[in-house]
Amino acid sequence: MSDKRYLSADELLEKIFFYMEQLFSEKDLSETIMLLTDLGKTLTNSDRASFWFWDQKRHEAWTLAALDIGKIIVPESSGLIGASLLENKVIIVNNPYEDPRFNSDVDKYSGYVSKSILTMPVTNSDGIVIGAYQAINKLDADGNDIPFTNEDTKRLSLAAAFCGRALESYLLYEEAHEDALTGLKNRRGLYSHYEKYIAPTLSSRKASLIICDIDHFKKVNDTYGHNAGDLVLKKLADLLTKQIGIDDGVFRWGGEEFIILLPGKSVSEAAEFAEHCRQLIEQRTFIYDQYDISVTMSFGVCELDRALTTEENVEKADARLYFAKNTGRNKVVSVLPADE
Repeated sequence: MSDKRYLSADELLEKIFFYMEQLFSEKDLSETIMLLTDLGKTLTNSDRASFWFWDQKRHEAWTLAALDIGKIIVPESSGLIGASLLENKVIIVNNPYEDPRFNSDVDKYSGYVSKSILTMPVTNSDGIVIGAYQAINKLDADGNDIPFTNEDTKRLSLAAAFCGRALESYLLYEEAHEDALTGLKNRRGLYSHYEKYIAPTLSSRKASLIICDIDHFKKVNDTYGHNAGDLVLKKLADLLTKQIGIDDGVFRWGGEEFIILLPGKSVSEAAEFAEHCRQLIEQRTFIYDQYDISVTMSFGVCELDRALTTEENVEKADARLYFAKNTGRNKVVSVLPADE
């Protein structure tokens, strides 16, 4: 039986039950959204589908999951996604290259040709737009391109509703555990995130923890003032956040210390990630008033041990951070001499 045809009512119900069963057992946000994206692709019998998150703070839209292609970031006003977000309306375009709202840059970059597009805003329980769902190139039973119709809108709305609730739950969780200065999750957020998303998976996959500390941060405050120190903290938080994947987490542990959780990464992979961050920070200059402020950071890295508590795993990484701080700073330590 070919998947490239419109599903009957019974087949559609069977597919929905299949995806719901998978969703109940899934803990990662990216995998949840991937499942929901694939559901939308199936429901509309489209060649591709993607779910877009609207980051209103940065005035951007970006894909949490884009089937067959990587992460894409666009301005919130760009293309059909932007029009759907800003106007809160469903858009069906069966001749995209003739529509002035269509942004063809993605096609030019990927070599893909969009022939029909269905874009639908995704809202939270209060009806506020938080993202958009897009299906591209509807296919008939033989795999030929055909136009999207209002029936596809009805079907896609089911996946969009599930996407909205999944994303809303995630955003509410994030807000409840947020550090006011940096916007990162706080210490409480770390414990909650660890128990909910990390600990249950440690028996089946690796995960690593990084703790990092700004070198000589007191000197920044003493030299330039606490407002300058706050700016550095916020800029570093933003830099670290931009480096991680959606299932990873960055937390403000306290003062000038940050913790990064990396599910799915071994200690060597986490150390490589930490070194990448260390180099970026070393090369970055933060501008405050007329001052150019440069800082470095030291990193301690460990692989999480499911036999240890959250605090004990943090202490394990902290011992490596302590060694880094006491052997010159501005370095990554993932193995202590006693472990070699």
